[in-house]
Amino acid sequence: MKKRSNIDTVLDMVEAFLKGNMSRIDFQLDFPYEVQQHYQKMAREDEEFARLIDERLVEDGVYKGERLSDEAFRELIQKQFLDVVDISDEGYL
Repeated sequence: MKKRSNIDTVLDMVEAFLKGNMSRIDFQLDFPYEVQQHYQKMAREDEEFARLIDERLVEDGVYKGERLSDEAFRELIQKQFLDVVDISDEGYL
């Protein structure tokens, strides 16, 4: 199995938010930045999976959820996260 430490790092952030260990504001500000910072390394680990994280969790998650209530935002991120990890060969959450 390939080493995916950069992918794991950003997915761990999502997990921390969903478990209540990170505030919404911290997640909304930090997660897109962390994905951007780790993207090239994530792509070397698994290009398709890196693209999926960016599209589903950043573009269709964080950026689409700005006007949602806290509960609706958490549900959106949960749905997007489950869509992403369902495709993964590793389990999260």
